[in-house]
Amino acid sequence: MDILKTKDAAELLSVSLTTIKRWAAMFPDFFPKDRFGHYVFSEQQIDLLNHIKDRINHGEALECIQLTLTNEQQISTSQQENPLQHTDAEPMKDILSRINNVERALDQKADEVVLIQLLQQREELEDLRIMIKQIAASIEPLQVSNGKPLTSYENSQSTATTRLTAPPRKRGLLRSLFFF
Repeated sequence: MDILKTKDAAELLSVSLTTIKRWAAMFPDFFPKDRFGHYVFSEQQIDLLNHIKDRINHGEALECIQLTLTNEQQISTSQQENPLQHTDAEPMKDILSRINNVERALDQKADEVVLIQLLQQREELEDLRIMIKQIAASIEPLQVSNGKPLTSYENSQSTATTRLTAPPRKRGLLRSLFFF
């Protein structure tokens, strides 16, 4: 006999699905769920369910029933569980190695992105330095007044007086709000 699902066990024992589930839930050590959370029953477990059914038919309460496994049933149950554990262990190792590979690839990609961003920022900074040098070179001739260079204080004073002495220009409403 193969492993039976709950529906098949219920049909075999002529009881409802709910009854089988209730009996199995009452004795979780004897009726473990599979990895998907479903009950599956071996031939020995079907015998235990049949024993439970007989005891209940004789008037015994479900809570009073005590189940014990014989040595042969314990060996067959442990042999049943071990192949499942070994088959479950291999896919888990495979999944973990795949996750590790994805994490390594993700870390490498993140490092590449950061490196590219740093290189772009360095290029932008170098462009800004060149622009500052060009602006400084174009300002030098303007700073010279009457043959001598102006100090920064004199420069700010002269620009302030030129601002004050220049006639006010007509500006549009939007320009006057956003530009000084």
